[in-house]
Amino acid sequence: MKHLFGLCLAVSVFSTVNAQNLNLPIVQTKYTADPAPYVHGDTVYLYTTHDEEGAGGFMMKDWLLYTSTDMVNWEDHGAVASLRDFKWYKGNNGAWAEQVIERNGKWYMYCPIHGNGIGVLVADSPFGPFRDPLGKPLVWQKQHWYDIDPTVWIDDDGQAYMYWGNPNLYMVKLNEDMISYSGDIVEHPKIKDYQEGPWFWGRVNGKGQKKYYMAFASTCCPEGIGYAMSDKPTGPWEYKGHIMNHTPQTRGNHPGIIDFKGKSYCFGLNYDVYRLETSAHAEQRSVSAAEMTYNEDGTIQELPYFLHCKLGQVGSFNPFRRVEAETMAWGYGLRTTRENPSGPWNPTLFVTNIDDGEFIKLRGVDFGNSKEKIKFTASCSTLLEGGAIEIHIDNVDGRLLGKLSITNTQFKYREFSTALEPVSGKHDLYLVFKGTQLQKKNLFNFDWWQMSLLRNGEATCTVTIEDGGTGKYKAVMQEYDGFEAHTVFVPQDLTPFGKKNPLPVLVWGNGACTNSPWEHYKFLNEIASHGYLVIATGYMPKDGKPYRGAMSTTQQQIESMDWAIAQNEDRNSPLYGKVNTKAICASGMSCGGLQTLYNCADPRITALMICNSGLFDNTGNPMPGMPMPAKSKLEEIHCPVFYMLGGESDIAYGNGMDDFKRIKHVPAVVANYPVGHGGTYGDAHGGEFSIPAVAWLDWQLKADKEAAKMFVGKKNGLGKRKGWTVESNSLLK
Repeated sequence: MKHLFGLCLAVSVFSTVNAQNLNLPIVQTKYTADPAPYVHGDTVYLYTTHDEEGAGGFMMKDWLLYTSTDMVNWEDHGAVASLRDFKWYKGNNGAWAEQVIERNGKWYMYCPIHGNGIGVLVADSPFGPFRDPLGKPLVWQKQHWYDIDPTVWIDDDGQAYMYWGNPNLYMVKLNEDMISYSGDIVEHPKIKDYQEGPWFWGRVNGKGQKKYYMAFASTCCPEGIGYAMSDKPTGPWEYKGHIMNHTPQTRGNHPGIIDFKGKSYCFGLNYDVYRLETSAHAEQRSVSAAEMTYNEDGTIQELPYFLHCKLGQVGSFNPFRRVEAETMAWGYGLRTTRENPSGPWNPTLFVTNIDDGEFIKLRGVDFGNSKEKIKFTASCSTLLEGGAIEIHIDNVDGRLLGKLSITNTQFKYREFSTALEPVSGKHDLYLVFKGTQLQKKNLFNFDWWQMSLLRNGEATCTVTIEDGGTGKYKAVMQEYDGFEAHTVFVPQDLTPFGKKNPLPVLVWGNGACTNSPWEHYKFLNEIASHGYLVIATGYMPKDGKPYRGAMSTTQQQIESMDWAIAQNEDRNSPLYGKVNTKAICASGMSCGGLQTLYNCADPRITALMICNSGLFDNTGNPMPGMPMPAKSKLEEIHCPVFYMLGGESDIAYGNGMDDFKRIKHVPAVVANYPVGHGGTYGDAHGGEFSIPAVAWLDWQLKADKEAAKMFVGKKNGLGKRKGWTVESNSLLK
C-alpha cells in the first residue's frame, strides 16, 4: 500500500484535509470494503471485506473487524474469519460482503462465497473464533450467481429476516437458531435504482410509527446509495430516493446503517485511499462513514459525498490504559499484520511498515485536569537501529510532549518508556515516527502503548538494551525525574529482591569524564542483569549519538551512592527495602577510574574496580578537568581492589600496573586482556570484560565462593580464559 509518489501526495492531501476538515476513509492500513456495522453495548463492531493489496480485480479471502467507542478512533482486530472456515469450499477467492448479528449470546456471520451461495459462521464472541455449524451453504440457488450481499435484521417480535441479491432482491425468514429458515425463498419486485448490497433495518419515526428500510447500492456505474421504505418487514418496498447520490467517486458502494449514542450513521465504500497513490483504477477500496439525519416522517436527508460529510467524535479517547498500536483515526502508509518476521506466525496484531515521518493520529484524547508529568510506555521490536516516537498534540508538528527512543531488540518485543510534559484537556494526539541517520524505513514494529501519571520515585524513561542481558534477571536502562545526570541499570522485575536477596550496588564513572555512559551501557546493563543496581554518572544515552556536553564530576559518584541509599529508605520508591546499602562497589573506566580513586576513602564503599585506568605519578594533567590525585591517594583505599586493563597497548597500562604494585595494605588483583584502552565495553553484553567484572562483584558483594575461584590461586578461572593474565598481591585469598 506504500508507494513513493502516493506517500508524497498523501502528505499534501492530508495537510489540505486538516485545513478543510474533510472526511477521509476510517481505515488506511488495509483496503476494506462492504462495511457491516453492528452496535453492541457502547461499541461499534465494524466488519468489512478485504481487498488484497496489489490485486487489479476482486481478490478477497477473509473478513476483518474494527471496533470503536467514539466513531473516529478505530481499533484493528485483523481477520476474524476467512474462506478456510468453510471446509466445503475449495477456492481461494470470493469472500464477498458479509453481515454479522448477535442473538442469545451467539454471533452469526452470513458470508457470501461468490458463485457458491451464502454460508453462515457462528462464534461465542464478536472476535471469533467462528465455526461453520452446517458444513454447507445456508442458501444456494445453483441456477444463477445472484446469491450475494446478505443482510439480516431481527424484528421486535423476534422474527429474523435475511435479504440478499444482485440484481434481484430475495428474502427468507430465519428460524430462531439463525442457521436455518422456514418457508420458500421470496423474490421481491424490482426496486427502482436497485443494484446490489441491500441493508435492512427498522426504526420508529418522529410520529411514533414503525418503518422498515432497505438501503442499497444504486444502479452502477457509478453507484450511489439509494433506499426504499415499507410499513412491513416483508415489503412491498417504495423507492424514496438517495441517501447519497451517484458521484464519480462512488464507482462502487455498499451501505451499512446504524444508530449509535443518539446519532445515526451511514457507512459506505470508495477509492479515496487508493486515489492518494494513483489515478489508475483497481479494486482497492476503503470504508467511510458519515452522520445521517432522518426527517420526522422517517425519510432520510440526502448526504453529499463522504469527503464533505460530517463525522464528529462521540465521547472522548482515554489514553490512561493499554492501547493497541493498531488503534488510530489516521495512519496512512502504515500496515497492520500478524506475521512475525523473525519466525513463526504470531497471533498478536501489530503495526509495521513504519517509515520516517509517518504517524498515528488519535482524535479527541482526554488528558484530564492533572498537572503532573506523564509516563509513556510502548512495546516495540526491531532488528536494526530502530528509531524514535515523538509525541505531539494538536498537529503533526504541534507541541512536543516528549520523545521515546527505540533501540535494537533482536526482534523481541521490549517495553520502552519516557516522561512527557504535563498536558491537560482534550487534544488530538500524534505519534510521529523518526528514523536514524542510517535507517529511514521499516524502523520497528509497534504492538501497544500506554500512558500513566508519573509517580514519585518512578522511572521517567526506560529502555531495553540488547535482549536485557545474559544474566538471570533481564535488565533495563532508566532515567529518573529529580536525579539529573545519572543513568540507572536495574532488573526490570524487582519482585525477586528484598531483605533476603537485596540488590548490591555498582556506581560507575565514564571514560574521558564523559557525562553519559554512551560507550559503556551494554557492559553496565549486562552487570545489572546478574542482580545488581548499577548507577552510572551522566545522562542516559539516546539516539545512538556520542555525548557532547560538559564533563562529569567526581561528586556525581557520591550522589549515586546517596540516591541508592535514599531509594532503599523511601516507601514510595520501587526500590524500597530492596537495596543492599552495605555492599557498594565504586568503579570507572579511564577518567572514570580516576574519579573512583578520588572518592576511594568514602566509608560506604566496600569494593573497588578500576578499569583501564591508574593514577599518574607526576603533576602533569593530559586533560583539563580530569581529576589528578597523587599516588599517595592509594593509601586511602580501605577495601579490596581489582584493576582490569587492556594489556601493554592500553595507554593506562603503566599507571595501572604501578598502582597495583604499590598497594600492599588491602587485597588487590590486576588482570590484563590485550585489546587496548577501549576494552570490550561496546561489544555485545559488554564482551569479555564483563566476565571478570561480574565475577569480582559476585565475590566481593555477594560472598560467592565460586566466583572467587576466578581470581584466586595459580589455576584461577580467569587465567584459563584465552588472552587473560592475572596477578594478585599477598593479601588476596
